[in-house]
Amino acid sequence: MSDSAVKAMEIVVGGGGLLGRHVLGVLGNRLSRRVRIHWDDHGRACEQLYALGRDLAEQSARWNLYWCAGLAVFHTPAEQVERERIQMSLLLAGMNDGLERSGSPSSGALFIASSAGGAFAGSKSAPFTEFSSPVPKNPYGEAKLAIEEEAATLSRRWQLPTVSGRITNLYGPGQNLGKNQGLVSAIIKAQLTGEPLPLRAALETTRDYIYARDCARMIVTAMETVRSRTRGTDPHVCKIFSSGRPLRIDELLKVAERIFDQPVPVVHEPVAGGANVDLSVASRVWADLGSSPFLSIEEGMRAVRSDLRYRLELG
Repeated sequence: MSDSAVKAMEIVVGGGGLLGRHVLGVLGNRLSRRVRIHWDDHGRACEQLYALGRDLAEQSARWNLYWCAGLAVFHTPAEQVERERIQMSLLLAGMNDGLERSGSPSSGALFIASSAGGAFAGSKSAPFTEFSSPVPKNPYGEAKLAIEEEAATLSRRWQLPTVSGRITNLYGPGQNLGKNQGLVSAIIKAQLTGEPLPLRAALETTRDYIYARDCARMIVTAMETVRSRTRGTDPHVCKIFSSGRPLRIDELLKVAERIFDQPVPVVHEPVAGGANVDLSVASRVWADLGSSPFLSIEEGMRAVRSDLRYRLELG
């Protein structure tokens, strides 16, 4: 019997963010539970997450938990990064304790949203694959890798199928404009408003940009098949989620100017230190998940522009 033939409870943590909202959209009426955490109260959030992990682990029913939470990005201060690491760690601790209390194998499976940029910021020889050595360069990357390690330990101890998803640059409608990320959205916003885009990276900086809906579709497919794919092998899988189409910043600017026939106002600021100039990737694990056509960058930009015109009340 295939994985998808047996219905599972589908639970999403972090459904208010860009990735989480699109995972919710792909799941549709299959969603069993969107967990609401009091993120503004760190202590309470920790209690809720620990209880969630413990309660799920004690259930005999099949479940899939999608961890899509977190506001931290590459340059987030270490204190905030650590708060988010602790929250995820307590979810995993709750699962471990629940499994110990139940005394029986879990029927669950876990997805954790991690970061390709955080993992490979200091790595050498792009394009990077799942077999490249991760070299984080800041607390954000270190925290993401620490959670991956905790998840791997839990997964192997209890044979809990787990996917650590190293996601490239996510973009799409609904992106949080207040976060220091989302270059595609920032480019389109600069075009629409005429407010110059402060550019702190070299124009040859190369990244992989994946449309949020495409990424969510791949993640849900991974969770539909994770049990059969890991049966008899390592239950913890590190998988890169990417479009496989690296683009330089100057190429992104040219695409936006060409399809909308409008310049992108840019203010070049001193180039910030940080990640590699070239962070292109090439996934070698479960490559068939990317077999469906991805939205082109032109189509993705049009979707972002339509969304931003509405959100910015530009008619």
